[in-house]
Amino acid sequence: MKKCLLVVAASLALSGVAMAAPVTNIEKGETNAGYIYWNPNVEYNSLDLGSANANGFFVETALSDKVIVGVETIKGKKSATDSGITSSMDARFTDVTLQYKLSDQVRLIAGNRNYDSNSSVTYLGSDNISTNKFITGLSASTVLGEKMTGYASVLTNSIGTDWQVGVNRNMTENVDFNVNYRYYDGDTATLKGIGAGLVCKF
Repeated sequence: MKKCLLVVAASLALSGVAMAAPVTNIEKGETNAGYIYWNPNVEYNSLDLGSANANGFFVETALSDKVIVGVETIKGKKSATDSGITSSMDARFTDVTLQYKLSDQVRLIAGNRNYDSNSSVTYLGSDNISTNKFITGLSASTVLGEKMTGYASVLTNSIGTDWQVGVNRNMTENVDFNVNYRYYDGDTATLKGIGAGLVCKF
């Protein structure tokens, strides 16, 4: 039964996660689309719940030299069975953002994040949480080498703050490989871990 309660706690922790797509260079008329994966270790009220998997996709389009619009959706899932009782949770977070380039290296970010999570425990039923929160943030990037760019970003809302540092490596002219580290700090939950992804430019 303890494992089942831990999964429900993980559901509550993951329902507050703020995640951000990798910061990539994009110019007027270009579109980036990508796949992202994150495997954070989850702590809820200082209790270690182990790792969880999250997979997502994003699309960003530069409408002008200064303005980028984007949509990102990420889904995570966790379950456990103990003494014949199964508990499970899945959470989906969808961001719609507007980014404004202060320079080629610095952007302001604002938008809406929809949190949608479902949890269930055998014999106890299920619950669904869905809410929208206004998000704000900032990102900065710098060239690290001929084919590598480093970046840092922060997103925050009334639920928590998500920090991300990462590196994009050009595999081809239009495909980047991304590796990042994210640290989420919320009121009752902490998530931290390495992520990776692929970004395609059109």
